[in-house]
Amino acid sequence: MQHVTSVLRGIGCLGLFLWLSSAWGTDLLIEGASLLSVEPARIVGVRNVLIRDGRIVTISEQPISTGGQRLNARGKFLTPGLMDSHVHVSDPAGVPYTNSDMEVAALRASFLRQQPRSYLYFGVTQLLDPSNYPETIATYEAQPQRPDLFRCGAAPVLDGYPSVFLDPGIRYRVMPDWIFEPANAGQHPVPAGEAAAEHTPEAVVERIAKSGARCVKVFIEDGFGESTEWPPLSESTLKQVTAAAHRKGLLVLAHANALGMQRIAVAGGADVLAHGLWNWDGLSAKAGIPPQIAEHLRTVRERRIGFQPTLRVLYGTADLFRHDTLLDPVYAKVVPADVLAWYRSDAGQFFKKQMRSAFNGAPDEKIMQSQFRIGEQGMRVVKQMFDAGYPLLLGSDTPSAPTYGNQPGYDTYREMRAMAQSGVSLAAIAQAGTINNARQFRLERDYGSVEVGKIANLLLLNADPLLSVRAWSQIDKVILRGVVIQREDLAADRLR
Repeated sequence: MQHVTSVLRGIGCLGLFLWLSSAWGTDLLIEGASLLSVEPARIVGVRNVLIRDGRIVTISEQPISTGGQRLNARGKFLTPGLMDSHVHVSDPAGVPYTNSDMEVAALRASFLRQQPRSYLYFGVTQLLDPSNYPETIATYEAQPQRPDLFRCGAAPVLDGYPSVFLDPGIRYRVMPDWIFEPANAGQHPVPAGEAAAEHTPEAVVERIAKSGARCVKVFIEDGFGESTEWPPLSESTLKQVTAAAHRKGLLVLAHANALGMQRIAVAGGADVLAHGLWNWDGLSAKAGIPPQIAEHLRTVRERRIGFQPTLRVLYGTADLFRHDTLLDPVYAKVVPADVLAWYRSDAGQFFKKQMRSAFNGAPDEKIMQSQFRIGEQGMRVVKQMFDAGYPLLLGSDTPSAPTYGNQPGYDTYREMRAMAQSGVSLAAIAQAGTINNARQFRLERDYGSVEVGKIANLLLLNADPLLSVRAWSQIDKVILRGVVIQREDLAADRLR
């Protein structure tokens, strides 16, 4: 009874009827929708779609008989639900994770309660979280309305990024599956009380595999900007990680956004580059991209390595320095009111202050423009990959930092808009968020297209997504495993 009560709290009256119908096994018939096919990406015509027990059982141009629920979808566009393959559900955007203050703890709880609904509000019905904490995964799973979640196990180098941001007292507890890098042993020996044998690539991958993760995320990062003080992961150690992961049937995702770091990822056999390439290691070009970058991208394509542009990383940071970010009316739909009010407070500006310090007190406009400049390099790389016909993966890296400029769901949509601004076609963007992600992460049996036998995670849009990227924000209803949800019932200002 407690579970039913928690479900009903956030659904609304129409949602209550629809949820009860689906929960008790009644068929759902979607009638008269214009159906988006993703291979190739095109509208195939008006179809009727019958869903039973959360899966699609019939798709037909002809009328379908059913005694179950009927949903009139005439004039609407039926698409697969989106997958964002790079999110961090453990990190509340713009709210400190480690602050023990009771007010901040309450803000985190409020944010995490709304978070899965915000993804659904923007049509994201599947998530991949490559770096997470067990307690917040449990919080996520406790929410009654949430996208289907898949996860990797994070394997940072000992004392390296991102654990370097954590206090040493909690570093090894919060990110326990760190890898001992022999090349760093002089300055970063195994801590007292820890056994090196428990932190070899093989031992770490073994634990991650047993945890139920479907991938391993490594971090190839020696510092931000011109700084190079963090202990890196070597190519030889990455090859050990990759070999161990592949023996377990796991993919390897690599955090790497600079040319030198991505070269290590490629040489070490990573399966997915979990960032676009925007740090060019001092190279420049007035137009297009430098030859060294072009050669690297050819290697990425030849080896069929997955490529996530994650353009919102730079622009989400830049949004801290825009005067109108917190005036955006969409924020009221994806951010709880108490969290939004805190963002506007002096305390809520903590990360902006840290950024100013990192830029030696430079004017806000200069900091913002520096992020735009680096982001523009990433956009050129995305255009190069698209022009070469390479399939892209939709991943927003929400939140990429403690910035309120990255918001769940909204940033997935803004990532799609950034791809469009880079010159990626609307068809390729649709594929990036559906079939490409499903195929890359071995989920195509259940997700990625509207086909018989697949899980009924679907969207009803009010506009054609092959005519405008903004159609992905014009959602009428979200269908989650056959349950129909009115979009506005998912908004933060509806949460009680």
